[in-house]
Amino acid sequence: MWGVVKLLLGGVSVGSALELLGVPAGMLIGSIIGSALVNQPWTRRMKPTRLPILARQIGLVTVGLAAGVLLTVDSLLNTAAIALPVVLAYLGLTALNLIFITVLMSRYQVDPVTAVLAVTPGGLAEVTSIAIDKGAQVAVVLSVHAVRLFSLVLVILPILLLVLS
Repeated sequence: MWGVVKLLLGGVSVGSALELLGVPAGMLIGSIIGSALVNQPWTRRMKPTRLPILARQIGLVTVGLAAGVLLTVDSLLNTAAIALPVVLAYLGLTALNLIFITVLMSRYQVDPVTAVLAVTPGGLAEVTSIAIDKGAQVAVVLSVHAVRLFSLVLVILPILLLVLS
């Protein structure tokens, strides 16, 4: 029980700090960093905590609720209006992902499930949860997704906002 409390404290602390600093997706990024930091075996006696399945399921339901309330008939109709460019973008992304999967498997000896999940577009929480369920190398999946997320949020987004404003 103390381990889960420690994870929550670490996640909330760093997440709140990044949120207050105005970092985009600061709560999400900070909770990942904070919980990872407090869960490291800094001494030989420390053992990493595994989040109970019920707690993980509650977290995923919460993420689903946060996303679900944003879906409206108007948002779906607006998405339908740009369907062709979205489909073309996903086809291009799929081709690029197949190249990355091939590189991960051939050059770095990553198993197929881990390679596919590492480059799968999607939310960090969702893809990590699938990686756990499918027995993938979660550290690899999480690392690739974290780099993608940090790059998008901390590098690409500010550049786009600067250019487009």
